[in-house]
Amino acid sequence: MRITYTLWNPIINSDRTGCSFDVTPGLYQVASGTLDLMKEFLQCLGIEAEPREWNIEPFCSAYYSEDMVSEYYQSRHLMAWRVNISFTQTYREYSDLEFCMFNPVAVWNGKDDTWEEMEDSWDWKSMQYIAIVDFELWEWSGFLEDYQLQKQPIFAQCMNFETYLLRGLFRQVRFNLGVINFPDEEEKVMEFLRACEQYDVSNNWAKTLAGW
Repeated sequence: MRITYTLWNPIINSDRTGCSFDVTPGLYQVASGTLDLMKEFLQCLGIEAEPREWNIEPFCSAYYSEDMVSEYYQSRHLMAWRVNISFTQTYREYSDLEFCMFNPVAVWNGKDDTWEEMEDSWDWKSMQYIAIVDFELWEWSGFLEDYQLQKQPIFAQCMNFETYLLRGLFRQVRFNLGVINFPDEEEKVMEFLRACEQYDVSNNWAKTLAGW
C-alpha cells in the first residue's frame, strides 16, 4: 500500500470555526475535493469535527521538496495544496492545534474523485509560489524590520505573507511570490530564498525536522 497524500502543518483557526493545512501528493493529486476526502483528512489529523465547506488553493514550494538538486524543477519545487475547511460548529475550547503542528501525517486511503489524471498532470509549468520559511523567534523581528524597509530588492517579489507559531517555538512564514513560470523564472524564487537564508532560517521541512 502506498501513501495517497501527506498532510502538513495543520492549525485550528483563531475563532475555532475551521482549520488550515497543506497537502502534498502521493499517488494522487487534489482538484476541488469531496466531502469524504475532507472527512478523511480531518480524521487523519485527529480533528474531531465535521466539514461544512472548504476551499483548495494549488501552489508549489521548495519547502516540501525531497530533492533540491534534482534535474527536474517539479521535484525541486513540489506541488501542493492549501486546504481551508470550515466546521459545522465551533471546535472545542482548547486544542494543541491552536499552534501550527509540524510532523507530517500520511493518508493511506483517501482519493479525490474530482481529480482526473491527464498525460501532463505532473508536468506543470506555471503555478502560484509560496516560499515557506521557518524562523527562530529572535531572528524573525530582525528580518521583518529589514523586509519592511525593503533592504533587499528581491523582497519586493513578495505580494503578501502569513505567519504562524510553529510548535510554539518557531515562526513559520508563508511568502506569496505570485505565479512563477518555470523554468525561466526559477531564479527569482532562489534569490528570495537566499535572501532569507541570511537570517539563519530553514526553508525545507527536513531541515526543520532535524532542528537546524
